[in-house]
Amino acid sequence: MAKIRKRGKGYHGEPVKDIKTAFKVALNRADIEDFHFHDLRHTFVSQLLLRGGTLKDVQELLGHKSMTMTLRYAHLTQEHKKNAVNLLNSLPAPIHTEKPKRHKNVTKTKPRAVALG
Repeated sequence: MAKIRKRGKGYHGEPVKDIKTAFKVALNRADIEDFHFHDLRHTFVSQLLLRGGTLKDVQELLGHKSMTMTLRYAHLTQEHKKNAVNLLNSLPAPIHTEKPKRHKNVTKTKPRAVALG
């Protein structure tokens, strides 16, 4: 079983009482700057959407009461949608066995001069 190394302030085999404090200690130990606890939430949503989750899934999992709040994450699905549609580029063109129907020719008439008077 791995031992937890004791060093500095923070977790020493005791239960974590304040997750934000523990998170800050972990960031300091890992020399990570400019990262906030809320960024984990955004990462979770990003990974969920990139793996096929829906915005409705996000709404329910994050506890958003309205879709408006969830739509803040909609930009994450745009590139994924483009890639999905591009999968269709490799489909063969449909083969038409019937001769295409032609529209009747519409004859164009020259406009007549109208006398203004």
